[in-house]
Amino acid sequence: MHALTPVLQPYDWGDAHTIPSMLGMPSSTAPVAEAWWGAHPVYPATIDGGEQGLDALIADDPMGALGPEIAEKHGHCLPYLLKILAIKKPLSLQVHPSREHAVAGYERENGLGIPVMDPQRTFRDDNHKPEMVVALTPTVVLTGFRPVEDLRADLALLDADGARVLEGVLDDADDDEDAISEYVDACLRGIQPMPVLVSLKAAVAAGRGSDAMHTAADALDAHPGDPGVLVALAMNVVRLEPGEASFTGDGIVHSYQSGVALEIMANSDNVVRAGLTPKHIDLGQLLFLAQTRPTAPQVPTIEVDGPVTKFTTAADEFALALLRRGAFASQPGPRIVLALEGTTTVVAGGRVAILAAGESVFIGYSEGPAAVETAGLAAIATIPRG
Repeated sequence: MHALTPVLQPYDWGDAHTIPSMLGMPSSTAPVAEAWWGAHPVYPATIDGGEQGLDALIADDPMGALGPEIAEKHGHCLPYLLKILAIKKPLSLQVHPSREHAVAGYERENGLGIPVMDPQRTFRDDNHKPEMVVALTPTVVLTGFRPVEDLRADLALLDADGARVLEGVLDDADDDEDAISEYVDACLRGIQPMPVLVSLKAAVAAGRGSDAMHTAADALDAHPGDPGVLVALAMNVVRLEPGEASFTGDGIVHSYQSGVALEIMANSDNVVRAGLTPKHIDLGQLLFLAQTRPTAPQVPTIEVDGPVTKFTTAADEFALALLRRGAFASQPGPRIVLALEGTTTVVAGGRVAILAAGESVFIGYSEGPAAVETAGLAAIATIPRG
């Protein structure tokens, strides 16, 4: 059992206080958007207060850390990455590639000689990135595209020639999937967006429009003049209360808007962006990867068993359990236990760790079952069984 120190990410959409406070650290002078617990090859958590990364620990003994089945299936790498997000303003409109597309994109950019950490790079590893977010505070998520007729109804409320152009784009499409694809393309590199954005803001100020229009107006406040706001207008709005969750599979366009949340995903940092960000944008790649057919938001399977709430998805790289004021027996496997509130006690491999809020441990397969008990709230990251 090894104590973990997460990697902190200073993205500009974060805030300076939430994550440091959760980790028992002083407030930062810069945004702290994410804390990462995992073994990503570029940003691994470190172990036992030293400089060794969790990735190196696993590489030294993959069978003991992961177990033979996981080591064989996932290539001697921890297949998941656990995060806390502190979302002060909307994240980029983004999509994650399938594994096949990630491999091809990673090899292509390597062949072009683009350094892995170059800001203009799109593929930083060769893995896909299905992900699940679980709200710790009320959290707003945009995920996938809503029905075309609902989007058309909001556009009809806007008093701008550009809105009429966008209505025409929807009307001229062959089907709903094509309509959304052409709409996104027109928003991001077709029309001049400012009159439409001004009209959108005016409509919301007058109390008109759907929840999607009001959410898009909030994104406009954070990203003035950004045409990605009009893409946000086309998306499903999901409002999560604490303990509720949303899942994002390959190819689903999404953007987290606000809140504090726990996130778990495949061990990847591949993000293709197309708006609401100062980072590298690759609209062509996003449209190539995106599923633009309107669909309902994806949700994980949730099972409540006393103090334990288990979240599972179609992804085979991760599963998550939240334990509130109770005990939980965790089966052998590569596990990360993160104390979120109060004191959490972990017993595994003949050792005991007592975690304050913000502290965490990695428990390897060879340490056998683990007993976790908390007086507050703890998260246990693991891999689906069977």
